[in-house]
Amino acid sequence: MRPGLRKLIWPAGLAVLLAAVVAIVVLIRGGDDAGPGAQANGTPGASGPQATGGPRSSPAPSAAGSGAPSASVSASVPAKEPTAAPSKPKTLPVNATGGGRYPARFSVGAPGVKPYKQSDTSLPVPKGYKVVKPSNKESKEWDLYDCKGTVNLDHKYFRGYLYIGTGCHGTVNITNSIIAPPADSANRAILVNADSSGDLRLNLTNVTIRPEPVPKGEKGAAANDHAINDCATCTISLNRVDVANTGGMCLCGARTTIRNSWLHDNYIANLDDPSVAHTGGVFPYGGSGPVTIENSRLEPGIDAHTGKPVPNYWKAITAVLFTQSVDGSVLRDYSVRNSFISLGAYGLRAQSGAGLKVTDNVFGPTHWEAVEGCDGGCSVTYGEWSNNVVGTIDGVPTKKQVAKP
Repeated sequence: MRPGLRKLIWPAGLAVLLAAVVAIVVLIRGGDDAGPGAQANGTPGASGPQATGGPRSSPAPSAAGSGAPSASVSASVPAKEPTAAPSKPKTLPVNATGGGRYPARFSVGAPGVKPYKQSDTSLPVPKGYKVVKPSNKESKEWDLYDCKGTVNLDHKYFRGYLYIGTGCHGTVNITNSIIAPPADSANRAILVNADSSGDLRLNLTNVTIRPEPVPKGEKGAAANDHAINDCATCTISLNRVDVANTGGMCLCGARTTIRNSWLHDNYIANLDDPSVAHTGGVFPYGGSGPVTIENSRLEPGIDAHTGKPVPNYWKAITAVLFTQSVDGSVLRDYSVRNSFISLGAYGLRAQSGAGLKVTDNVFGPTHWEAVEGCDGGCSVTYGEWSNNVVGTIDGVPTKKQVAKP
C-alpha cells in the first residue's frame, strides 16, 4: 500500500471504532436505568405467602372461629396475567405419551397454568381466577363443613388446603381450579372427613394441586403427604388433574377413578431424611376397591422441568402404585391400564389384591424393580396381566415386556 492511502484509511477506521464504543456505553447505561423490575424472577407476576414460625403439628380441623362457607366464596382481586415468558422445560420425544395413551408433561391441570419448577415460590394467578383465602389463618384451611345437593367451585385459586367436613354430603365439583397450600399448612391439600351418615361424590376436573415449597428442616403436611384421601362413603373422580410438590397423589382405596392425570415432583426438599415420608403415589391402604387408574402419567420421582430424577426420590416413594392390606382387607376391582408408571422405589408393589388387572402400561425406570411380587406375609392374584412394557424415563415405550410378578 502506498503511504498516502494508509494515512487516509487509518482515521476512518478509528472513527468507526470510537462510534462502536459509544454505542456499547449507551446500551450498558440503558440496562442500568431499567431498575430491579428488569431483572429475572423465578416466578414473575406473583408471590406466595411466607412460612411463619417453626414446624407445626397437624391437628384435626376445628369449627371454632371459622364459620361454614357457602358455594359462593369471598375472593380478592386476581393478580395480573404474568407477562414474562416462563422458562421452558425439557422437550420430550415424539412418542413420550405412548402414542397418546397418557398425557405429555404440563399438558393437564388448571387452564392457563404455565410450566413451573418445584422450587418456584408460587404459581402466577392466571387471568379469570378468583383468589380464595383460608377460612382459618393459623391452619391455612378453607372450610366446607356442611354441604348438600351440589356445590360447584370453578376458576378458584385456593391459597390454603381444602377441608371437607363431617357434614358435607351430596356432590362437590372442583373444576378449572388451583389448590396451593402454603408451606405452613396443617394438613394435606384436600382433607376429606365426611362422615358415614351420607354419601359424598367428589369430582376434580382440570385441577392443579401444587403446595408451595417448604423451608429446609420444617414440616410440610401438604408437601409431604398424599394430596387427597378417601372416606367410608366417598366416590372420588380425578380427571385431568396435575399433582406436584406432594408426597403422592391419592390415599384412596375404594370407589376411586383416576383418568388422564399426572403425578410428578414428589416433595422431599425439606426433609433431612426423605425416608420418613414413606408414601406411595396412589396408595389404597386397607382398601377394598374398586380403584381404576387409566390413561395417566404417574412419575412421582421426576423433576418435570429438567426431565431428571429428583435426588433420593426413591427413599420417600415406596412404590408408584402400592397396595397394602389392613386387618385382613382384600383389594378387589383394581385396574391399571394405558398409563406410564415410573420413578418410585418400585413401579408396582402389590401386597394386597384379588384379581388385579394390569394391562397396556409402560413402566419407566425405578430404583429397584418395575414390579415386586408379594412376600410371604400376603396374598395377591392377578385377573389379567398383558402388554406391559419397559419404557424410557421420558415415557417412550419399548417392545421389552415386563414379566408378571
